[in-house]
Amino acid sequence: MKTATAFLLLASAAAAAGPAAAQDIRVSVAGKSPAAVAADIHRAAKTVCTSAMFAGDVGFFDLNSCVRAVGEDSLDRARAVRAANPPQARAAIPRPA
Repeated sequence: MKTATAFLLLASAAAAAGPAAAQDIRVSVAGKSPAAVAADIHRAAKTVCTSAMFAGDVGFFDLNSCVRAVGEDSLDRARAVRAANPPQARAAIPRPA
């Protein structure tokens, strides 16, 4: 089944940090509720941006902006995965507050 093996690649903070901070984290979307996917994406975005901060590619005061930008980009990708798989398209992935 296509949805059972669907993965979302969380892009690094490449736009904010440049290629030195390039990092990908896989977040499984199969069988998870939309809220669980959003929470996993947020945790992964925080991990990616924190790594970029310690590498000196993202400034300390830019960390929250990085997490927000990377998280939103990844949530948009997750929504596209859900939309491409009609059985799961019923549940919308919520936007972070």
